[in-house]
Amino acid sequence: MHSTAKHQGTELVKQTYSKFHVFWLLTLFAMSVTRWAVAQDSVAQVMDAVVTRLYETMSLEQLYALDDAAAQAALKPEERQVFATKHWYFDVDVPVVVSVLRQIEQQIPPFWLAEAGFTKTDMLVKNMENWTYEVWQKPFPAGRVELGINGFDNFRPHYLVCVGPQDPGAKVTMSGFHPEGQAVVEMQQGALTYHDWTELVLTEVPEALRGQQLLPTTRGRAGEAALVGAFRKTEFPSSEKPGPLYLTWSGDPRTSQTIQWRTSTVVTGGVVHYRPKGSGGDFLNAKAVLASMEDRMLANDRYCHWFSANLEGLLPGTAYEYRAGNATLGAWGEGEFTTAPEAPQPFRFFFCSDTHSNAQWGKLLEETYGRFPDAAFCTISGDLVGTGMEREDWDDFLTFGEPMFRTRPVMPAIGNHDAQLGLPPSMYLQVFGLPEAGPAGLTPERAYTFRYSNTQFFVLDVMSDAGPQREWLRQELEKSEARWKIAVFHFPLYSREEAYPRLVEAWGTLFDQYHVDLVLTGHIHSHLRTRPMRAGQPVASPAEGTVYLTSVSIPTRPLRREKPDFAEVWLGGGLFCNVIDVSEDQLHVRAVTTGGEVKDEFTIKK
Repeated sequence: MHSTAKHQGTELVKQTYSKFHVFWLLTLFAMSVTRWAVAQDSVAQVMDAVVTRLYETMSLEQLYALDDAAAQAALKPEERQVFATKHWYFDVDVPVVVSVLRQIEQQIPPFWLAEAGFTKTDMLVKNMENWTYEVWQKPFPAGRVELGINGFDNFRPHYLVCVGPQDPGAKVTMSGFHPEGQAVVEMQQGALTYHDWTELVLTEVPEALRGQQLLPTTRGRAGEAALVGAFRKTEFPSSEKPGPLYLTWSGDPRTSQTIQWRTSTVVTGGVVHYRPKGSGGDFLNAKAVLASMEDRMLANDRYCHWFSANLEGLLPGTAYEYRAGNATLGAWGEGEFTTAPEAPQPFRFFFCSDTHSNAQWGKLLEETYGRFPDAAFCTISGDLVGTGMEREDWDDFLTFGEPMFRTRPVMPAIGNHDAQLGLPPSMYLQVFGLPEAGPAGLTPERAYTFRYSNTQFFVLDVMSDAGPQREWLRQELEKSEARWKIAVFHFPLYSREEAYPRLVEAWGTLFDQYHVDLVLTGHIHSHLRTRPMRAGQPVASPAEGTVYLTSVSIPTRPLRREKPDFAEVWLGGGLFCNVIDVSEDQLHVRAVTTGGEVKDEFTIKK
């Protein structure tokens, strides 16, 4: 259609105007087509084009120093229009007044707000975090309401939207939402504000807004067009050499081993050579699967390649040596691993939590592994990194953990920093190769189970709905024949700071029913060991209940409150790596800190 119109327009001007006029009419037509095409683009597509252009025209120093004025100056008019209208939109069937509730700590209001005709009022809205939102309003006729980005700064939380009729007696019906699946709740005290923080509700609502329709959002949307203060760098950029190199299990620990590593995009193929350690025999080969990863705002290493190779058919209880990399480039990383025993045998593993990509945790882990080199693996109960959608945090975490992880697997759970602000844990899922046979309806690898020797581990995801995981957990516990049962997840069921009654109901009741021996959690940034618990109450011995161990592997503040009644031990200060020895008749746990000092020690006997 557009090519026909272009041809007809060209013929007309040839008959009427000079070649100069023809040139300009064609140019104007091309510009209008471009504007039409860009207007159909999403904010994400335009953002990608803008960022790519900035990389081509600015130095890294200029990108790191970018301010709001420079960001706006870098935009084309049609791009600015998309940012002003395509971030959030919907249709209304009657004339309305739209209120935009903007957090007052955001120093620069979104550029489109005043330009679109919104007027700042004297009204204020507050939520339970004492965040204060100023209210901007604009009347709209029936039809499409279009709203823009949260701003070019890297500010969160996201603004909120409230809609009421211009005619006080009218009923407003909204449809055609972008993003799809928009929730609509009544504007009142106690109303939900963010889907990813359901406990955060409104505490103060002006009378003029009560009873209107509030549109909750997700905090992670605030950064969809972040440019100012958003360009970052990694201290460990990728290269041709494989690294960091690390292990996980995605299959049976007795007969398989997953080996993973990262390289620059120059490397387009990867392989693992492996053989029983010290055998001197020929290497076996396992081809690695390549996945590309982009972190658009990681200015010094935007793209990298991630490789994963799953070795199968291994001998149980056997030490292997391996090298991973690219034969053509001659770039290799080396390590070793030992498969799980065929029959139950005593073993040792480490438990850490809330590692947050912290170098001090890395030193603690390396030191502890040096003291206990026979540890079989390390499990981490969430918050592995500070910000799960920023790759440099994963670079840090894996680099600091590599001294152990290149020879012993890491088996993690998802924390609220790994799947942050309502956004999916896409980097977490790409970084780790984990068992896929998890709960139905849940993205594979977010929750999983694995068995090592006489112990079965149940790794759960607190950032997903606990309900579907409950039925899967029940089935897995019911059929488990393991001598010991250990659950691993992030939010604690028993703490002084926070309560999670939905997790207690969904999972805690099953721990009671099937007698899970030990539950490993984190989040509260202290070390807390409960007395044996059943149905929310302390019981006489671990034979009657479950011990809940919450820990933290980074430095924290000393405790300032009294120990809760359900706690056997409560410690502050942080930097704990828990060394857990498992045998046929007992679990022995030591909370070890830097320098090898044991801060907590206990035994569970059968």
